[in-house]
Amino acid sequence: MADGHLAEATWVSWAEIAGLDPATAPEHYIGRLTWSSLAKPFTLHQRFVPAEWSQEVVAAVGPRPQDLDGGGHYVEWNSGNLLCQYESLTVGSVLGPRSHWPHVFAVMKALADRFGDDAVRLVVAFD
Repeated sequence: MADGHLAEATWVSWAEIAGLDPATAPEHYIGRLTWSSLAKPFTLHQRFVPAEWSQEVVAAVGPRPQDLDGGGHYVEWNSGNLLCQYESLTVGSVLGPRSHWPHVFAVMKALADRFGDDAVRLVVAFD
């Protein structure tokens, strides 16, 4: 925002966030795959994956674990020197308690309790 305005900004109200169904999932991607080297656990790689994993993903982390066939919501495994994690891709998994969003939503809810659900908005801008 070099010129001081929010030309590329968008927003969502607390009413919209509070009304989200945590079970809602996108049509194309069914999960989020995260992996890191056991030697460098803080360097994370993430991909959204469809039901059929691409050859690129299989080459990176190995074949899809059998635990996922039962509709597992969260599975963690080692593949060689990698720690791999799979999580079903839903609104709840992306915005839920294991994400970075609960603190933001707690503040938004507190403000909405005082000023009303439609009066509180989360504004996102990209420069």
